Amino acid sequence: MANKSEEYATILRKISCLFRSTGSFMKKELESYNIGKGQFLFFMYLLKNGDGISQENLSEELNIDKGTTARALNVLINNNYVIKKVDTKDHRINRIYLTDKARKIEKEIEKLNIKWEEIMTYGISEEELKVFENVLDKMLNNLHNVKLKEEVK
Repeated sequence: MANKSEEYATILRKISCLFRSTGSFMKKELESYNIGKGQFLFFMYLLKNGDGISQENLSEELNIDKGTTARALNVLINNNYVIKKVDTKDHRINRIYLTDKARKIEKEIEKLNIKWEEIMTYGISEEELKVFENVLDKMLNNLHNVKLKEEVK
């Protein structure tokens, strides 16, 4: 029987494999749109949750550092998928908005996302997916709590 350390290594290896496989799939599928796998998460968040979010809140919502967020948004800006506007009430805040170009490909990008989700979850019941999501949420919460403790030190 495997010890805890080996079990954790196996879990991490499988999560890493899912991450890399998703990246490879997205890189190939998004190439024609000039959207990289690094920008996809930001693009999908804005499509699903609406735009107008501040750049800082976007980083927080996705749990991605500010530098990575800025780089990803710059690529989307350079490809005319999003624009950045200074908040009218607080000039320190940059708000992110989807462009018409982004709206034109919204359905295609959503279909791509659904296709990948169907591939990844084939043969997995709704109940199994809910349990898996709950476990991932608990793991993320654990990591968040450790991060908060480190920030307090």
